[in-house]
Amino acid sequence: MKQTKKFTMAYSELGQRGDRVQAVVARDVAEFVKFGYEETIPTQVADKTKQFKDILPDMYWEGQKTLKTNAKDECRSTLVGLLGEVAFKAKLALGSGSKEYATFRFSGVDRKTDNELVAYAKHVCQTAEFFKEPLSKRNVTPELITQTTDATIALDDAIDAQAEAISIREQKSVERLAMGNELYELIVELCEVGKRIWEHKNEAFYNDYVLYASSKSTTQAEENEEVVEETTNEE
Repeated sequence: MKQTKKFTMAYSELGQRGDRVQAVVARDVAEFVKFGYEETIPTQVADKTKQFKDILPDMYWEGQKTLKTNAKDECRSTLVGLLGEVAFKAKLALGSGSKEYATFRFSGVDRKTDNELVAYAKHVCQTAEFFKEPLSKRNVTPELITQTTDATIALDDAIDAQAEAISIREQKSVERLAMGNELYELIVELCEVGKRIWEHKNEAFYNDYVLYASSKSTTQAEENEEVVEETTNEE
């Protein structure tokens, strides 16, 4: 199901508001008890606020995803270079028009997806093993074949690492958004009760419960982060 953001303030502002509401509820806890709340309600707010603030921001997980993507791209670049070396030496050793050379199917490497490149590289390494004797005349050595095989494995592993980073980023984004919504719903409820308690009695205390009274210091990064997380889908 789609996880919708219920609050319009920045994530940092929500955490600060949670701290503020906890403090004023602790001050007025005796009044809240009259509305059926337990005396531990300030602690409950503090715990939810801490849990929310302890989750690393979405930009951190986005950074982790970027690091894994960069590592994957480096592995791909290394493998493409090795395949190019094997292809050129195989052409010299076998002849560009030979049937033996044609079995490698050296073409369109740059157009292949990462997964296609892994499958293709495995084919090239296996074929090179089959023709290793004639290929050795042009220095397609067992070491070069092994190096290409290792680079294939490295890319395969890097693809998996990237996919895991993407999954974790989405999971943490949904988790943080869900906790933000839960905290927001709690402090909205408590603010409504707090305003009811102090309405026409104490204007200063009443204003403590006006949810959007404080000024916001939202950075551009936080604004961008909210847009990303607001559109997260939860399965």
